[in-house]
Amino acid sequence: MEVMKFDLNELEHQNTGFAYYLLGRSYDLEENDAEQDYNKALYFYQKGFDIDYPLCIYSLGISYELGLGKVLKVDKNKAKKLLINAFPKIIELINNPNVPEIERIYAKFVTGAYYYFGLGEVEKDYSKAFEIIKECADKGHIAAIYDLGANFYFNGNGTEINYDLANYYLNIAKENGLKRAIDLYESRIVIKK
Repeated sequence: MEVMKFDLNELEHQNTGFAYYLLGRSYDLEENDAEQDYNKALYFYQKGFDIDYPLCIYSLGISYELGLGKVLKVDKNKAKKLLINAFPKIIELINNPNVPEIERIYAKFVTGAYYYFGLGEVEKDYSKAFEIIKECADKGHIAAIYDLGANFYFNGNGTEINYDLANYYLNIAKENGLKRAIDLYESRIVIKK
């Protein structure tokens, strides 16, 4: 399976909402070989928010929902407003044929999070979340690959528990350098049959 990866230096020379989202996400979640830096994550999410880029609006919303280290405190009211605002714009992004496929995959992945967590005004639906995340994983979205292993197949959310598939997807994420997958293995959390 070919996994999507991005070069942070190249992204920093692109002044697009999608680049801001990927940079923010990379520094937030330690993707694309980035070291976690919540200040940088917030900086890039805010840059995207300032140009009304839907995935950055979502990212600020989820940051208020969950907190962003010591940089941004949980504020459920702000989170809900941002997440409600972002969702229809994300759907427009997905349905826009002029948007590159890779960007639409990332947008679709975010809708999976909406259904997984029940964000904004979207009802929690693990089955729908699984369907969306599986589609994104099949297209090489590394966080979706991780989520299939760690959240869906391992726990049986939206699908049957399948430890073989959980291991398969987690191993792909680990082998492609996703820090949270590496940490999962290093913490000696072993999936038992």
